[in-house]
Amino acid sequence: MTATLLVFTAAAIAVLAVVLLAARLLWWLALPALILALLAMVAEGPHAAAEIWGERLPGVVAATQSSVQVETARASGARTSHLVVRHRFGAIVCYRAPDAPGLGAGTPIDPAILAAVGEPLSAADQRCWQAPGSGILRQTQVRLDEAAFDAAVPGQEVMLRRLRPFGWLEWTWPVDAPLLPMVPRPRFGSDGPRVAVPAQVMAITIDRKGRGLLSRWAQPYAVPVAWVRLRYVPPGHPDGVEGVEGVEGVDQVDAPSVSGLAPGSAVRVTVAAEAPRAPWLVGVERTYWWRNVLVDALTIIGLLSVALIVVGVRKRRRRGT
Repeated sequence: MTATLLVFTAAAIAVLAVVLLAARLLWWLALPALILALLAMVAEGPHAAAEIWGERLPGVVAATQSSVQVETARASGARTSHLVVRHRFGAIVCYRAPDAPGLGAGTPIDPAILAAVGEPLSAADQRCWQAPGSGILRQTQVRLDEAAFDAAVPGQEVMLRRLRPFGWLEWTWPVDAPLLPMVPRPRFGSDGPRVAVPAQVMAITIDRKGRGLLSRWAQPYAVPVAWVRLRYVPPGHPDGVEGVEGVEGVDQVDAPSVSGLAPGSAVRVTVAAEAPRAPWLVGVERTYWWRNVLVDALTIIGLLSVALIVVGVRKRRRRGT
Protein backbone atom coordinates (compact mmCIF):
# COMPACT_ATOMS: atom_id res chain seq x y z
CA MET A 1 0.00 0.00 0.00
CA THR A 2 1.46 3.34 -1.05
CA ALA A 3 1.43 6.37 1.19
CA THR A 4 -1.15 8.10 -1.03
CA LEU A 5 -3.54 5.15 -0.85
CA LEU A 6 -2.99 4.90 2.91
CA VAL A 7 -3.75 8.59 3.45
CA PHE A 8 -6.88 8.52 1.29
CA THR A 9 -8.08 5.36 3.05
CA ALA A 10 -7.44 6.95 6.43
CA ALA A 11 -9.30 10.09 5.33
CA ALA A 12 -12.30 8.02 4.26
CA ILE A 13 -12.27 6.20 7.61
CA ALA A 14 -12.04 9.53 9.44
CA VAL A 15 -15.04 10.93 7.54
CA LEU A 16 -17.07 7.78 8.24
CA ALA A 17 -16.09 7.92 11.92
CA VAL A 18 -17.19 11.58 12.17
CA VAL A 19 -20.54 10.71 10.59
CA LEU A 20 -21.04 7.86 13.05
CA LEU A 21 -20.14 10.09 15.98
CA ALA A 22 -22.55 12.79 14.78
CA ALA A 23 -25.30 10.20 14.47
CA ARG A 24 -24.38 8.72 17.87
CA LEU A 25 -23.88 5.29 16.36
CA LEU A 26 -21.12 2.85 17.28
CA TRP A 27 -19.22 5.59 19.15
CA TRP A 28 -17.08 2.95 20.90
CA LEU A 29 -15.76 1.89 17.48
CA ALA A 30 -15.87 5.24 15.67
CA LEU A 31 -13.73 7.14 18.19
CA PRO A 32 -10.70 4.78 18.10
CA ALA A 33 -11.02 4.58 14.30
CA LEU A 34 -10.97 8.38 14.07
CA ILE A 35 -7.88 8.64 16.27
CA LEU A 36 -5.97 5.98 14.30
CA ALA A 37 -6.98 7.53 10.98
CA LEU A 38 -5.76 10.97 12.06
CA LEU A 39 -2.44 9.52 13.25
CA ALA A 40 -1.95 7.75 9.91
CA MET A 41 -2.76 10.94 7.99
CA VAL A 42 -0.28 12.99 10.02
CA ALA A 43 2.48 10.34 9.83
CA GLU A 44 2.16 9.59 6.11
CA GLY A 45 0.99 13.00 4.88
CA PRO A 46 4.48 14.10 3.71
CA HIS A 47 5.01 10.76 1.94
CA ALA A 48 1.70 11.07 0.11
CA ALA A 49 2.41 14.68 -0.86
CA ALA A 50 5.83 13.66 -2.20
CA GLU A 51 4.32 10.89 -4.28
CA ILE A 52 2.04 13.43 -5.95
CA TRP A 53 4.14 16.63 -6.06
CA GLY A 54 7.67 15.56 -5.13
CA GLU A 55 10.72 15.05 -7.32
CA ARG A 56 13.10 12.11 -7.60
CA LEU A 57 16.84 12.30 -7.07
CA PRO A 58 19.54 9.61 -7.28
CA GLY A 59 21.55 8.88 -4.15
CA VAL A 60 23.93 6.38 -2.59
CA VAL A 61 23.93 4.48 0.71
CA ALA A 62 27.01 5.67 2.60
CA ALA A 63 26.57 3.49 5.71
CA THR A 64 23.97 1.50 7.63
CA GLN A 65 23.16 1.84 11.30
CA SER A 66 21.75 -0.75 13.69
CA SER A 67 21.31 -0.87 17.45
CA VAL A 68 19.59 -3.04 20.02
CA GLN A 69 18.45 -1.36 23.23
CA VAL A 70 16.60 -2.50 26.30
CA GLU A 71 15.97 0.37 28.69
CA THR A 72 13.68 0.86 31.65
CA ALA A 73 13.25 4.43 32.88
CA ARG A 74 11.44 4.92 36.18
CA ALA A 75 10.35 8.29 37.45
CA SER A 76 10.51 9.25 41.13
CA GLY A 77 7.52 8.30 43.24
CA ALA A 78 5.03 5.56 42.63
CA ARG A 79 4.47 6.26 38.95
CA THR A 80 6.64 4.48 36.43
CA SER A 81 7.26 4.78 32.72
CA HIS A 82 8.96 2.28 30.46
CA LEU A 83 11.00 2.85 27.31
CA VAL A 84 11.86 -0.37 25.49
CA VAL A 85 13.41 -0.21 22.02
CA ARG A 86 13.99 -3.65 20.59
CA HIS A 87 15.69 -2.78 17.32
CA ARG A 88 16.50 0.43 15.54
CA PHE A 89 17.57 0.39 11.91
CA GLY A 90 18.68 3.21 9.68
CA ALA A 91 21.04 4.35 6.96
CA ILE A 92 23.07 7.40 6.00
CA VAL A 93 22.18 8.37 2.44
CA CYS A 94 24.08 10.92 0.34
CA TYR A 95 22.70 12.82 -2.63
CA ARG A 96 23.30 15.94 -4.71
CA ALA A 97 20.58 18.60 -4.77
CA PRO A 98 20.55 21.18 -7.57
CA ASP A 99 19.26 24.04 -5.41
CA ALA A 100 19.82 25.48 -1.93
CA PRO A 101 18.61 23.39 1.02
CA GLY A 102 15.68 24.44 3.12
CA LEU A 103 14.67 23.80 6.70
CA GLY A 104 14.90 20.08 7.40
CA ALA A 105 17.25 19.37 4.48
CA GLY A 106 20.20 17.03 4.61
CA THR A 107 23.44 18.35 6.07
CA PRO A 108 26.09 19.43 3.51
CA ILE A 109 29.40 17.59 3.77
CA ASP A 110 32.33 19.96 4.33
CA PRO A 111 35.67 18.24 3.59
CA ALA A 112 37.57 21.31 4.84
CA ILE A 113 36.56 20.46 8.40
CA LEU A 114 38.02 16.97 8.07
CA ALA A 115 41.20 18.37 6.55
CA ALA A 116 41.54 20.93 9.35
CA VAL A 117 41.63 18.25 12.05
CA GLY A 118 43.96 16.06 10.03
CA GLU A 119 41.58 13.10 9.67
CA PRO A 120 41.34 11.19 6.41
CA LEU A 121 38.07 10.59 4.67
CA SER A 122 36.27 7.55 6.07
CA ALA A 123 34.80 4.82 3.89
CA ALA A 124 31.34 6.34 4.34
CA ASP A 125 32.58 9.76 3.19
CA GLN A 126 34.27 8.21 0.17
CA ARG A 127 30.99 6.56 -0.78
CA CYS A 128 29.23 9.90 -0.38
CA TRP A 129 31.44 11.47 -3.01
CA GLN A 130 30.25 8.80 -5.44
CA ALA A 131 26.68 10.11 -5.30
CA PRO A 132 25.42 10.70 -8.84
CA GLY A 133 23.81 13.89 -10.10
CA SER A 134 24.87 17.51 -9.77
CA GLY A 135 24.61 20.15 -7.07
CA ILE A 136 25.62 20.44 -3.44
CA LEU A 137 26.52 17.13 -1.82
CA ARG A 138 24.36 16.37 1.22
CA GLN A 139 23.77 13.50 3.61
CA THR A 140 20.69 12.56 5.58
CA GLN A 141 19.75 9.84 8.06
CA VAL A 142 16.67 7.73 7.29
CA ARG A 143 14.75 5.15 9.30
CA LEU A 144 14.34 1.65 7.90
CA ASP A 145 12.61 -1.55 8.88
CA GLU A 146 14.37 -4.90 9.21
CA ALA A 147 13.88 -6.06 5.63
CA ALA A 148 14.96 -2.74 4.09
CA PHE A 149 17.98 -2.60 6.40
CA ASP A 150 19.16 -6.08 5.43
CA ALA A 151 18.77 -5.19 1.75
CA ALA A 152 20.70 -1.91 2.08
CA VAL A 153 24.35 -2.32 1.03
CA PRO A 154 26.88 0.51 1.56
CA GLY A 155 27.75 1.93 -1.84
CA GLN A 156 24.41 0.90 -3.35
CA GLU A 157 22.65 3.51 -5.48
CA VAL A 158 19.07 4.29 -4.46
CA MET A 159 16.33 6.58 -5.67
CA LEU A 160 15.25 9.33 -3.31
CA ARG A 161 12.04 11.30 -3.14
CA ARG A 162 12.30 14.96 -2.20
CA LEU A 163 9.49 17.27 -1.12
CA ARG A 164 10.00 21.04 -0.94
CA PRO A 165 6.78 22.79 0.20
CA PHE A 166 6.85 26.58 0.02
CA GLY A 167 10.42 26.44 -1.30
CA TRP A 168 12.07 26.63 2.12
CA LEU A 169 11.12 23.31 3.71
CA GLU A 170 12.61 20.04 2.58
CA TRP A 171 12.18 16.32 3.28
CA THR A 172 14.23 13.63 1.56
CA TRP A 173 13.95 9.85 1.98
CA PRO A 174 14.37 6.70 -0.14
CA VAL A 175 11.55 5.88 -2.52
CA ASP A 176 11.29 2.35 -1.12
CA ALA A 177 11.40 3.43 2.54
CA PRO A 178 8.85 1.48 4.62
CA LEU A 179 5.67 3.12 5.81
CA LEU A 180 5.62 4.00 9.51
CA PRO A 181 9.08 2.53 10.33
CA MET A 182 8.84 3.81 13.92
CA VAL A 183 5.82 1.62 14.67
CA PRO A 184 6.66 -1.95 15.76
CA ARG A 185 4.81 -4.48 13.66
CA PRO A 186 3.41 -7.54 15.46
CA ARG A 187 4.39 -10.93 14.10
CA PHE A 188 1.73 -13.58 13.59
CA GLY A 189 3.90 -16.57 12.72
CA SER A 190 4.18 -15.71 9.01
CA ASP A 191 7.99 -15.62 8.99
CA GLY A 192 8.35 -19.18 7.77
CA PRO A 193 9.77 -22.27 9.49
CA ARG A 194 11.91 -21.69 12.57
CA VAL A 195 15.28 -23.36 13.12
CA ALA A 196 16.90 -24.01 16.50
CA VAL A 197 20.37 -22.44 16.84
CA PRO A 198 22.74 -21.90 19.79
CA ALA A 199 22.84 -18.45 21.36
CA GLN A 200 24.52 -16.55 24.17
CA VAL A 201 22.77 -14.36 26.71
CA MET A 202 24.18 -10.82 26.58
CA ALA A 203 21.97 -9.07 29.14
CA ILE A 204 18.76 -9.57 31.12
CA THR A 205 16.50 -6.68 32.16
CA ILE A 206 13.61 -7.46 34.52
CA ASP A 207 10.53 -5.27 34.99
CA ARG A 208 8.72 -5.99 38.25
CA LYS A 209 6.24 -3.08 38.27
CA GLY A 210 4.07 -1.33 35.77
CA ARG A 211 0.82 0.50 35.28
CA GLY A 212 -2.27 -1.59 34.73
CA LEU A 213 -5.30 -0.89 32.58
CA LEU A 214 -7.17 0.96 35.32
CA SER A 215 -4.43 2.50 37.46
CA ARG A 216 -2.08 5.44 36.96
CA TRP A 217 0.21 4.10 39.68
CA ALA A 218 2.83 1.42 39.40
CA GLN A 219 1.73 -1.93 40.76
CA PRO A 220 3.74 -5.13 41.12
CA TYR A 221 3.30 -7.43 38.16
CA ALA A 222 1.68 -10.79 38.76
CA VAL A 223 4.51 -12.18 36.62
CA PRO A 224 7.73 -10.12 36.32
CA VAL A 225 8.76 -9.60 32.70
CA ALA A 226 12.28 -10.34 31.50
CA TRP A 227 13.83 -8.81 28.40
CA VAL A 228 16.63 -11.16 27.30
CA ARG A 229 19.19 -9.82 24.83
CA LEU A 230 20.76 -12.64 22.80
CA ARG A 231 23.61 -13.01 20.32
CA TYR A 232 23.47 -15.79 17.71
CA VAL A 233 23.98 -16.62 14.04
CA PRO A 234 20.57 -16.84 12.31
CA PRO A 235 19.81 -19.46 9.66
CA GLY A 236 20.44 -18.38 6.11
CA HIS A 237 23.10 -15.90 7.28
CA PRO A 238 26.22 -17.97 8.01
CA ASP A 239 28.33 -14.84 8.43
CA GLY A 240 25.63 -12.97 10.32
CA VAL A 241 23.56 -10.07 9.07
CA GLU A 242 25.86 -7.47 10.58
CA GLY A 243 29.16 -9.38 10.46
CA VAL A 244 30.93 -12.55 11.45
CA GLU A 245 29.99 -12.10 15.11
CA GLY A 246 26.33 -12.74 14.39
CA VAL A 247 23.38 -10.56 15.29
CA GLU A 248 21.62 -9.50 18.45
CA GLY A 249 17.94 -9.92 19.18
CA VAL A 250 15.62 -9.57 22.15
CA ASP A 251 12.98 -11.95 23.49
CA GLN A 252 10.36 -11.08 26.14
CA VAL A 253 9.50 -13.90 28.55
CA ASP A 254 8.35 -14.63 32.10
CA ALA A 255 11.15 -13.70 34.49
CA PRO A 256 10.78 -16.81 36.71
CA SER A 257 11.44 -19.06 33.70
CA VAL A 258 14.90 -17.48 33.15
CA SER A 259 15.93 -17.17 36.81
CA GLY A 260 18.80 -19.61 36.22
CA LEU A 261 20.30 -17.59 33.36
CA ALA A 262 22.94 -14.87 33.52
CA PRO A 263 24.97 -12.86 31.00
CA GLY A 264 27.21 -15.33 29.22
CA SER A 265 24.87 -18.31 29.59
CA ALA A 266 24.56 -20.63 26.60
CA VAL A 267 20.97 -21.20 25.45
CA ARG A 268 19.07 -22.31 22.38
CA VAL A 269 16.67 -20.17 20.39
CA THR A 270 14.50 -20.70 17.35
CA VAL A 271 14.84 -18.20 14.51
CA ALA A 272 13.17 -17.86 11.12
CA ALA A 273 15.32 -17.02 8.10
CA GLU A 274 12.85 -14.28 7.10
CA ALA A 275 13.07 -12.67 10.57
CA PRO A 276 16.68 -13.02 11.74
CA ARG A 277 16.22 -10.59 14.65
CA ALA A 278 13.17 -12.19 16.24
CA PRO A 279 14.55 -15.02 18.42
CA TRP A 280 12.39 -17.19 20.66
CA LEU A 281 14.01 -18.78 23.68
CA VAL A 282 13.45 -22.52 23.98
CA GLY A 283 11.95 -23.92 27.20
CA VAL A 284 10.54 -20.69 28.68
CA GLU A 285 7.04 -19.44 29.47
CA ARG A 286 5.24 -16.39 28.07
CA THR A 287 2.17 -15.97 30.24
CA TYR A 288 2.95 -12.39 31.32
CA TRP A 289 0.92 -10.77 28.54
CA TRP A 290 -2.40 -12.04 29.93
CA ARG A 291 -1.65 -12.74 33.59
CA ASN A 292 -0.45 -9.18 34.26
CA VAL A 293 -3.73 -7.69 33.05
CA LEU A 294 -6.07 -10.50 34.12
CA VAL A 295 -7.44 -8.73 37.22
CA ASP A 296 -7.99 -5.46 35.37
CA ALA A 297 -9.59 -7.26 32.42
CA LEU A 298 -11.98 -9.15 34.68
CA THR A 299 -12.82 -5.90 36.48
CA ILE A 300 -13.63 -4.15 33.20
CA ILE A 301 -15.75 -7.08 32.01
CA GLY A 302 -17.59 -7.08 35.33
CA LEU A 303 -18.29 -3.35 35.20
CA LEU A 304 -19.52 -3.57 31.61
CA SER A 305 -21.76 -6.52 32.49
CA VAL A 306 -23.27 -4.62 35.42
CA ALA A 307 -23.81 -1.56 33.23
CA LEU A 308 -25.54 -3.62 30.54
CA ILE A 309 -27.78 -5.28 33.13
CA VAL A 310 -28.76 -1.89 34.60
CA VAL A 311 -29.54 -0.49 31.14
CA GLY A 312 -31.59 -3.56 30.27
CA VAL A 313 -33.61 -3.37 33.51
CA ARG A 314 -34.37 0.32 32.93
CA LYS A 315 -35.54 -0.33 29.38
CA ARG A 316 -37.87 -3.06 30.56
CA ARG A 317 -39.34 -0.81 33.24
CA ARG A 318 -39.93 1.95 30.72
CA ARG A 319 -41.68 -0.47 28.37
CA GLY A 320 -43.79 -1.77 31.26
CA THR A 321 -44.98 1.70 32.18
